[in-house]
Amino acid sequence: MAKRKAATKSKDTAADRSSGGDGSTTAATAVEPKAKAAKRISSPTAADNDNTASTIVNDTTTATIVSLAQQVISAFQSKYYSPTATTTTSSSTTMTKQVHNNYRFLDECDNNGTMERKLWPWFLHCASSSNNFTTTTTTATTATTANTMGEAGGESLAAGEEIALALVILSNRRNGGSGSGSGGGDAFSSGGGSSEYQLSFVVDDYDYSNNNNNVVDHHDAAAGEKDATSSDKNAGSITLQQRTLAFAILLKQLLKYQKLHPTTTTTTSSSSSSGNEEKEGDDVSIAIQMEVIKFYIAAYSSMELRCRSTTPTTTSVPPPLQGTVTTIIQQRGVIEGPLTDLVGIRLWDAIFARKRHLELKRDGLLRKRYGLFETKKKRTNNNKEGGEKKEVANVGFLPGMVDGLLDAIVTLGNAAAGGEDDETSSEMKPHQLLLLLRGYASKVLELLLDLMSYPQTRTHVASYLSSRNLVVQLRESKLYTQKKTRDVEERFVLIRQQVDMLLDSERMEVATSLSDATSIAGGDKTAAALATTTSLPHEDSISSSSRRIVHRRAHILQKLLHRHHETETSEVIYAGVGRVCDSNWLRSKVDLWSENTLYDVCYRLRLVDDDEEEGENTEFIAQRLGCTRRKLLTSILLYHHSSRLSDATVLSSAPLYPTESLLWDAHSVPSSNTYYSQQGNESLCLPKLNARFLSPGDYLLRNFRLFFLESAYDIRGDIVDVVKRMRPALKQDGYVHDGMDYYGGSQSLVDDDDDVGSKTEFHGWARMGLELGSKKRDKPGLRLIRVDPPRLGERVPSQVIAELVLDLHHCATSLVKEWDEVGEFDNLFLVCVDARHMTGEAAPLTGVIGKDGEERRVPDEEDCTFPRRYGVRAVRGCMVLEVRDEAGVVLSDPSLAYDAGGRPEPKGKLRYLRVALDPAQYAADATGCGSRLGIDVYDTFNLVVRRSGRENNFKAVLETIRGLMKGGANSMYRSIPSWLMPVLLGYGGDPTMASFRSPKMRQFASETTGVTSPDAALDYGDTFLDESHLAESFTGCELTIDGMSTEGAVPKSDESSNRKKYKVMVDENKLQNTTKVIATSYPFPPSYAGNDIRFTPVQVNAIRSGLSPGLTTIIGPPGTGKTDVAVQIIANLYHSFPTQRTVIVTHSNAALNDIFDKVMSRGDVDERHMLRLGSGERSLTSTSSSSHDFTKTGRVAHILSRRGVLLEKVQQLSESLGVSGKLERGADGAPSYTCETSEYFYFHHVKKQIDAFQAELERSDDHQRANTMDAFPFKVYFSISDDASASLTVEEARGKIVEVKAIFEELAEYRPIELLRSQRQRTDYLLTKQARIVAMTCTHAAIARSHLVEVGFLYDNVIMEEAGQMLDVETFIPLLLQRGESDDASSDSVSTAHSRLKRVCLIGDHNQLPPVVKNQSFSRYSRYDQSLFARLVRLGVPSIELNKQGRARQEIAKLYSWRYDDLGDLDHISEREVFKRANAGLAKTFQMINVEDFEGRGESTPTAYYYQNVGEAEYAIALFQYMVLIGYPPSKISILTTYNGQKDLLIDILSQRCGDGTPLAGITPAAVSTVDQYQGQQNDYIILSLVRTKTVGHLRDIRRLVVAVSRARLGLYVFCRQSVFCNCHELRRTMDRFSAKSSKLQLVKGEQFPTERLVGDDVPESSLLEVNDVTDLGALVHSLQLDYAANSQL
Repeated sequence: MAKRKAATKSKDTAADRSSGGDGSTTAATAVEPKAKAAKRISSPTAADNDNTASTIVNDTTTATIVSLAQQVISAFQSKYYSPTATTTTSSSTTMTKQVHNNYRFLDECDNNGTMERKLWPWFLHCASSSNNFTTTTTTATTATTANTMGEAGGESLAAGEEIALALVILSNRRNGGSGSGSGGGDAFSSGGGSSEYQLSFVVDDYDYSNNNNNVVDHHDAAAGEKDATSSDKNAGSITLQQRTLAFAILLKQLLKYQKLHPTTTTTTSSSSSSGNEEKEGDDVSIAIQMEVIKFYIAAYSSMELRCRSTTPTTTSVPPPLQGTVTTIIQQRGVIEGPLTDLVGIRLWDAIFARKRHLELKRDGLLRKRYGLFETKKKRTNNNKEGGEKKEVANVGFLPGMVDGLLDAIVTLGNAAAGGEDDETSSEMKPHQLLLLLRGYASKVLELLLDLMSYPQTRTHVASYLSSRNLVVQLRESKLYTQKKTRDVEERFVLIRQQVDMLLDSERMEVATSLSDATSIAGGDKTAAALATTTSLPHEDSISSSSRRIVHRRAHILQKLLHRHHETETSEVIYAGVGRVCDSNWLRSKVDLWSENTLYDVCYRLRLVDDDEEEGENTEFIAQRLGCTRRKLLTSILLYHHSSRLSDATVLSSAPLYPTESLLWDAHSVPSSNTYYSQQGNESLCLPKLNARFLSPGDYLLRNFRLFFLESAYDIRGDIVDVVKRMRPALKQDGYVHDGMDYYGGSQSLVDDDDDVGSKTEFHGWARMGLELGSKKRDKPGLRLIRVDPPRLGERVPSQVIAELVLDLHHCATSLVKEWDEVGEFDNLFLVCVDARHMTGEAAPLTGVIGKDGEERRVPDEEDCTFPRRYGVRAVRGCMVLEVRDEAGVVLSDPSLAYDAGGRPEPKGKLRYLRVALDPAQYAADATGCGSRLGIDVYDTFNLVVRRSGRENNFKAVLETIRGLMKGGANSMYRSIPSWLMPVLLGYGGDPTMASFRSPKMRQFASETTGVTSPDAALDYGDTFLDESHLAESFTGCELTIDGMSTEGAVPKSDESSNRKKYKVMVDENKLQNTTKVIATSYPFPPSYAGNDIRFTPVQVNAIRSGLSPGLTTIIGPPGTGKTDVAVQIIANLYHSFPTQRTVIVTHSNAALNDIFDKVMSRGDVDERHMLRLGSGERSLTSTSSSSHDFTKTGRVAHILSRRGVLLEKVQQLSESLGVSGKLERGADGAPSYTCETSEYFYFHHVKKQIDAFQAELERSDDHQRANTMDAFPFKVYFSISDDASASLTVEEARGKIVEVKAIFEELAEYRPIELLRSQRQRTDYLLTKQARIVAMTCTHAAIARSHLVEVGFLYDNVIMEEAGQMLDVETFIPLLLQRGESDDASSDSVSTAHSRLKRVCLIGDHNQLPPVVKNQSFSRYSRYDQSLFARLVRLGVPSIELNKQGRARQEIAKLYSWRYDDLGDLDHISEREVFKRANAGLAKTFQMINVEDFEGRGESTPTAYYYQNVGEAEYAIALFQYMVLIGYPPSKISILTTYNGQKDLLIDILSQRCGDGTPLAGITPAAVSTVDQYQGQQNDYIILSLVRTKTVGHLRDIRRLVVAVSRARLGLYVFCRQSVFCNCHELRRTMDRFSAKSSKLQLVKGEQFPTERLVGDDVPESSLLEVNDVTDLGALVHSLQLDYAANSQL
């Protein structure tokens, strides 16, 4: 194969090596390795760039920036050269000192913000100095504008290639892919990890007006702190258009580099004959291409990137571009235009002509769009100098990448088939080049998978890949078809898996034409269409459309064969269309055709075309791939004309329990740090979550797979822990061997053919594991009982039942009790451990050197070789159906808990568990697709593993998602309304369509009962405390209260008796820019206190949105009252819409209990209408006067109790009327009435008495009513004497009659409970008929969905708290807990589906930590930690950000307020005494204390990724002791840290310093926790340890920083290595505030808690004590402890 040109050299000047980013010499200067000068990318000199130098700010010249870029590229290239001869090797080659310095240089560039301060501004100023604004006045989209900029400005941007590559290299380091050198070994050293964070430099606000391009809002304590709005003011100097154009210029430079430096994929054999220089050039070229591709991957995943300042300044933009382009950029994101243009309509130029003409003929919209592109291209080419015709630059972006992929696959396939020729004499070894090629191929495949998953890019990319038959070529290559030996499988299994994923992606059921696709994505649509697109293709319609397309292709094939090859292909011509679509049947018939016939058929179908380009014909392709031409043509024909099973069908037959092959698959279930150990050079076989999805099925399928794989990761860790603790050993000839070779052996102890009588024995024990079977009773561990036949239309058994035997004789009493708690629906895992196959190998090495100087090994739970090392042969899951003891008594019956005697005591120590095996897995085992042992594998299991309840709910969630997939879009559209689904999935061009102000929602409100139009009066209830509060909430509006206009300030009312409720109508006149507010009051009931919170205007606006129909998104910064707003919305909905039900969902039980408790404590919500579901219901306690719990069983018990009380009143009423006597009561004095008989009593006796009395009142006048009161029928019941009856007024009499009626009305509600006998029936009735406020966690919602739908649960409103901490699918499922109102209709048409859901309110904070995902590879690579809340904000869905915090002091709040638009303080922050007083004994309210190495040691890692810092831990505990000793309550102090290792160390030191025998024995802080675990909580004083001393670590994720500094109310004291964190570019806005104060802890001598000193008071120098280190503080604490002990004795 012909070689591609390698990168050419360029000379390195002294200035290139000595100049830093700002023109100065850096400490870690990046220079070339001495062994071999690195190949430089050719770049122009400074003289060549005089024309662009003037565009750079002030004295920052292009030459300086180019020099900096060359240093970055040189430092990056250094790791792709062999180390010098002085380098020593142990287990792996170590870096030279110079290479280490190069990595340090890259780290410094990253920490100092070189991208934002130097490299990115170069592109910004190139965009701002361009005149292209005036030449594109007719531009309709941002993409076209960006392309025009690239075409016209390309000739003057020769220096941009190097600058662009340097920016790409530094950008990729932020995403966790390249951290080495000083950041080596830290999985989190590269920041937040999300691609949106990686490209944040595009939209971040910086001040480019000064000489250094510093970040704006750097707070200067001496000159006074800048206002937070200065960021927005500076942002106005860079418009959205300029940012978009700058990014387009950046992409153009990358495309130029890719075109001039294509990927070199020289084979090993050919490279051996070339010089070392060429091989190094190949290596460096591929490495840089990989960096470019990684940048593309990050960019496409960040297409929705938006500026925080959404109102750009348009002074520099001419009128033709104002409005239209700005609106498009705001709706689509800043970088979406240039990116979609790369793979847009122009990609059809790369499709061969015959295929293109056919597709254009079929799709009219595509034909029109391509015609416009052709016209523009001709105009652009005609404008070139000299009239030279040139191809549009970026047409070759994707084709060139596909060509490079195919070359790499061929090279790798040849290497896999022929082996490597290891030439030890070469500096660049061939296997290193192959490793880079493998990484390059996997990255290109990852990019293609991403492009196929985005609605904005899929349309044209899918057509191009289909025309190239890429998947067919990949599947026919040697690499894919090579015999799967262990070596080849381990090296190339990832690429095979990615090819399979690409095949599934191409054949996914989505829109198939541009006409359909443009209703999904706004990528190629005009601005007008973008603003109006709201349609969403339904899954069922897409599925049927896909079937029609396959059938239509089959008909076309049959017609073509009939016309041209009737004789040879008659069987296919006359076969049914179903047979023709069957790939196996069609292959058998195609094999009978001649090769010429086969080619002619493919040619006429436009599947191949050998006339287009020489060298790309089918003969050449087949020869290159290593297959026959006939095989290639057959595969192409079958690929295009065979049908596939739907995703729902595939999922329905897929196992829900992971097996051994999946659990230890390094690419599907990677270790938590795999993505970083590979430095981001290789991809993973994982789907990704996007901001937009192709269809509802695509959304559910991706979430299903990720949830399944992440659960498998947790299960793997549990199984590994149990197997290790059980200590399996091989017993042979009386000698027990534990199978582990501690001397480095790697051979298994016994071959497969050895004595089968050898047994595996366990010589340890595990709390969560138990050996199956009973040796004493000779009971087998597992016995298959029944295999039921498949259901109609299915292929797997309907049920597989087995029985497990557990022997608890050797278990302790506590352990027996734990195993007896295993009950119905619990999931267990069966493990086969065969000690004969234990290899005895040690765990692989990690490459990380420990403190003992030895290289650490991979933890067992992360090690994919664990099954070979410990002999794990098989893993299967099962679900418990029944548990019996030796006497046959069923122990798992839930009803036993409600019996009088409770659950019986189990008999004996044997337990028999009836379990349900996975039918799909059993079918796979039976057919040989699962275990190689077939169903005999079930006879080999000898170990059972259980898991904790909370972690063991994965199967129920998976079944829920699978059930939704099986139901199709129709079932989802009956639950989720049509106005909400497009927004949730990211469809349509208008993200505001679900907002209550949108025309769509106004129409919905006018057509739906039970919904108040936004233009009508909303019932705010007790939201407003008085008229003054009402006026404050609508400042600037024309306010009218009860018909009277209010002008000026309304005084506050101190009289609670005058309080009123209000209905408010807001009339917004956009033409006149006026807003009228009309408020109508009504009486406030005196029976309860009501709301006592003075809501801010923004909170009132959030409440208004929550009461209105549609989607409400509320962003709640720390301390802004998110929960209070949610409670007020719930209460107002309860009173305003009595017939509607509201569902409350949170992520944690603690938050749910908090909301539920606040709702109950209001006192205005009837407790019989409230219900709490889930396991957390047991911990719910009420602060109200109610003594009842709100669980389902508790509600039933309360109702039965309440029923008894009411029936007693009925009995007394009956006796008072003489209807019955006391003798009719029961033997125990119980009332003789029931709910049914009391209803008869009411109608026959009570109602008659009431009617007669009211008739008498109507006949009598005022003088006669005194006598009428004597006839009041219930005087005896109410104990009214004859004398008192004379004073009984009419109003009092009527009130007592209402009281009597209320008794019977409430009993009528309890009558069904009386009729229903089983507990399940009663709780279901409460759930579906009586409860109006139902609370549950998102996990319980997923588990209980099938039951809720089955019983007919319906609801109208959903309010979700902690939405930012829920996984995407965990937020989606609670919206699907009901059937639609049309489910009972005979028609299944989507048009008849109607959802009852009216309001959805999501409350959270995307600026704080995302959902917790244990495996960081899933969160960083697949974005699995993405919440639906954050995704909606990212898509531009309107949100309400609460802007007043009431938690922290003002100076503490400013540490994180810069992350929010306009976060201020509530009045009480400056008014309350607690905030005015200083912190006793502490000179500062917040401070960062620098901690140097303690006893010569900073951070340490006893085990991998287990970070500790003894110095900081000792310092933090000493400060806690000091605060307690001077009087601080320990409950007001919390100690936080950023790592679990440090948390454990803090607990250990605390137990020593405050343990038994110490003066502070038993005194502990309120919490010792990690920042992640403490999210959502707060305390007065926070002591924080940041641990790291080498790199910033994962605190570089700004969201974690926000949580860390926002937990404190009154005092925050941070211990860290100040130089590390203050130099971090991303954290600088917070760290600058800390740096303004002393880095040494400052104390006030002799001061006790509480103090009279106020914040801001000067501390006399004589009283100020500055602590130098932890030793000084320890000495002070020791002296205080002595005084404390002496005083305690006195």
